[in-house]
Amino acid sequence: MKISNEADILKPELRKLIIEEIKGDENQRRKEEAYKRYRVLKDQTKDYVIEQLSKQFDESTLREMAYSISNISLCRKVIDKLARVYNHGCTRSIEGDEQATQNIQELSKVLDVNTELKKANKFLKLQKNLAFYIKPCPISNYDGQEKYSIKLEPMNPYLYDVVEHEYDRTKPMVYILSDFDYSPLQYTTQDAATVNRTVGSMQNPQQGDGKDQIIADTPSDQKSKVFIWWSDNFHFTTNESGEIISGEPFENPIKRMPFVNFAIEQDGSFWAQGGDDLIDGSILINSVMTHNQHIAITQGYGQFYMKGKNLPRNIKIGPTKSILMEYDEGEPVPEIGYATASPQIDALRGLVESYIALLLTTNNLSTSSVAANLGQSNLAPSGIAMLIDKAESMEDVQDQRQIFVDKEPDVWDIINRWLNLYGDMLIDDLKGLQLPEEFELNLKFNEIPVVMSESEKLQNLKLRKELGLDSMLDLIMKDNPSLTKQEAEEKLKSLMEDKMVSMMKQPDSAQQNSDNMMNHEQEMSKEDDMEDMSENGSQEDNSQS
Repeated sequence: MKISNEADILKPELRKLIIEEIKGDENQRRKEEAYKRYRVLKDQTKDYVIEQLSKQFDESTLREMAYSISNISLCRKVIDKLARVYNHGCTRSIEGDEQATQNIQELSKVLDVNTELKKANKFLKLQKNLAFYIKPCPISNYDGQEKYSIKLEPMNPYLYDVVEHEYDRTKPMVYILSDFDYSPLQYTTQDAATVNRTVGSMQNPQQGDGKDQIIADTPSDQKSKVFIWWSDNFHFTTNESGEIISGEPFENPIKRMPFVNFAIEQDGSFWAQGGDDLIDGSILINSVMTHNQHIAITQGYGQFYMKGKNLPRNIKIGPTKSILMEYDEGEPVPEIGYATASPQIDALRGLVESYIALLLTTNNLSTSSVAANLGQSNLAPSGIAMLIDKAESMEDVQDQRQIFVDKEPDVWDIINRWLNLYGDMLIDDLKGLQLPEEFELNLKFNEIPVVMSESEKLQNLKLRKELGLDSMLDLIMKDNPSLTKQEAEEKLKSLMEDKMVSMMKQPDSAQQNSDNMMNHEQEMSKEDDMEDMSENGSQEDNSQS
C-alpha cells in the first residue's frame, strides 16, 4: 500500500500497518546499523571487536583475551577531520535589513545554532542521513508560568522513520518519531554461569534497567511506546496500535514539518547507502591491534619447561626458589629452561599502518606520516593520532558547505514560525527577535586561518594598517573574529579612551618633548646665523681684494 496524500495518515488502519513495518525485522536492521555507527563514533567499538573475534575463537579464548581488547577511536578522529564546515564559525545577515541581521545574530547565540549545526555536520558524515529537528520546548519557572524556548536537535536515523513522497522518494512526506529498542549483542567474555547475574562486556554498558524515572536516565532506557507523527499539515501522537492519544486538533500549527532533511548520496531512494568502510575499518583495525597485543603478551612470557626422568611434579619457580632433581648413573641428565617465541609484532603493526593509510586515502585524508612507532625521530610523538590530526580535506569541506548553504535557510524559516506562533509566551531571551516573513539569508563561512606566530600576526596587522588596507576597526575584527561589529566598535572606543588617559598621565614627558623641540630649533637657528655671517665675511674679503 502506498500513501499518495499526507491526509492518508488520518486513517487508523493505515497507521497500524505503518507501525507494524516500523517494528519489522527489515527496518530494525536498518536502525541497528545506524545505532552501530553512532556507538563506534562514541568510542564504544569494543563490543563489535569481540563480535568480530568470536568468529575465529571460542568462548574460553575470548575470556583470556578480554584484557587486551583494543578500543582506539579512529572513527571519531576521522569524522572530526571530515566534518569541519562550522569549525571556524560563519557570518549571517539578512539582505537589506539591519535590524533583522541583528536579530538573527542574537538568535544564533541564544539557540547555540553553530554548535548544533556542527554536531549535525558530524552525524551527516557518519550516517549520510540526518533529520534536523526544530521544536518548541516548554519551560516552567518558579511561579508556575509556562514559557517556551526552541530546541535544535540533530537526530540519527535510528530515532525516526519516514514515509517518502510517491513520485520523489528522496523527499519525506511524513516523519514518525519513536524510541529505538536496542537489543544487546549476544556475546560475552564472562563465564556463562555469571551472565544472568552480571553484565558481560558485550552487553551495552549504557543499557538501562527501567528504574530511573525521575532522575536523568541513560538514552537506552528512555523508552516510551508512542509514535509522534509530523507532516506539513498534521501532527499527533499514537500508541502501538495506531490509536491517536494526543487528542484534537490534529493540525500542524506552523504548517510545515519541523524537520530539515540533510542527506548525501541518496541515489533515488530516501535512505542513503555507503559509508561502511569507516565503521568496518575501525572495527577491523581494533581487532588486529587486539591480536597484536594478545600475541605480544602471551608469547612474550617464556614458557618454563623440564626434561628428564623422575622429575618433581609440584614445583615453584622464582628468584628465591630452588629445584632439586635426582638421577642415577646412566639416566639422562635433567634439564630446565624457558622456551621463548619470536612473534611477528612488527609485521602486524605494519599491517595496521597500511590499512589506516588506505582508509585515509579513500576518505580524502593525508597519509604523509602513517606510522605507529613512537621511536622514529622523523615522526610526531603521538603516532597514529597525530597522523590523523595532520590530515586535511579542503575539497570535501567545500562540497559539504554547499549542502548547508542550501539547507540553513529552511532551519531559520522553521525557527521563525515557532517564534511567531508563541510570541509573548517565549522566554525573555527570545522575545522581539522575530524575522521578516520573507527574507534572504546571506551565509558566509569564515576561512581557515593561516597558522602563524603571534609576532607574525602582529607584523601582518601593522603592515596592513601602514598600507591603508584596513582601519583600526578592521584590524580589531581580524584579531578577534568572534566579535560582532558593534562589539568591535566598543572595544575600539575603549582602547582610544585608555590611550587618551595614558597621555594625560604623562604631562611632564610631553612638556619635556616640547622643550627639546624648541631647544633644537634654537640651536639650528644659531647655526644658520653663524653660516650667514661666515658667508658675508668671505664676500667682504673678496671685494677688498
